[in-house]
Amino acid sequence: MKTKSLSLSTILGFLGLILAVHSFSSHAATPKIVCETAFGEKTFTIEDEHISFNKEDDAGVSRAISSISSDSIRTQKKFHGFSKSLYLNGDKYRINVQDVSSFSDVNDYLSITSPKGHEMTYPLTCHSA
Repeated sequence: MKTKSLSLSTILGFLGLILAVHSFSSHAATPKIVCETAFGEKTFTIEDEHISFNKEDDAGVSRAISSISSDSIRTQKKFHGFSKSLYLNGDKYRINVQDVSSFSDVNDYLSITSPKGHEMTYPLTCHSA
């Protein structure tokens, strides 16, 4: 009775290929995404694991009013998009982008929940920068 066995080099080569594909997909740099609600009430920039909320002054100059690092952000990756949750000034912010290759004012939204449980949901207009 003859059995076929895989050589050690074949197994290691296969594992190396799987690790290389996984590292490219999980550590690929996400493009910088700029989003805003209707009428520009809330604008923010998502870059890798960092979110900067912006405010435009009377002169039309945009400034970052608060910047949150990855330590405070919980990210849930989806098939083509992501959902990010964070707390800012006592409110819970949830940012949902359904598909980063095809942004949608219908499927992308910002949800803000106050400490008392009141929730406001805003459609987002996003684009890659």
